[in-house]
Amino acid sequence: MSQDPGSSENQGGQQQPGGGWQDQPTEYNAGWQAQQPPPGYGPPAGAPAGPPPGYGAPPPGYGGPGGVGGGPSGQMPPGKNFLGALFDVEFNYFATPVVVKVLYIIGIVVIALGWLAAIVSGFLNSAVAGIVAIVVGAVVALFYLILFRVTLEFFYAVVRMSEDIHHRR
Repeated sequence: MSQDPGSSENQGGQQQPGGGWQDQPTEYNAGWQAQQPPPGYGPPAGAPAGPPPGYGAPPPGYGGPGGVGGGPSGQMPPGKNFLGALFDVEFNYFATPVVVKVLYIIGIVVIALGWLAAIVSGFLNSAVAGIVAIVVGAVVALFYLILFRVTLEFFYAVVRMSEDIHHRR
């Protein structure tokens, strides 16, 4: 049995004149191109096309969709580098985004040198201790590297949240 009220099964074998309820023009099936909004809706006559105010480009000093730009407590302006970030005595800019990259490289080097020192001291004691230092030292070095990376990302995320909050005010 069909659920269509216009089908011949539901009408006792008789077809409705006009082909069924689907063929009746209504405001819902007249087609979206033919519909016009009621008066009073839409932009006023002569209004400029485009987005409403407040939806345009970001104000000067703010970045695009990718993040925040320069300005007080923003990211480094193009002229600032690692040393410029460290010696910004007025604290106008966060140094963490610039310094964290250098700290990560230094951390990788220090962890690798520590692992190599463990391997050398292990082989100075015995060959078995050297092999154990290679295997166990690699796991320990990887653990420390992960811990160091997560710590740096935490501090970097805190600074980014602070920048975003400052620019929303």
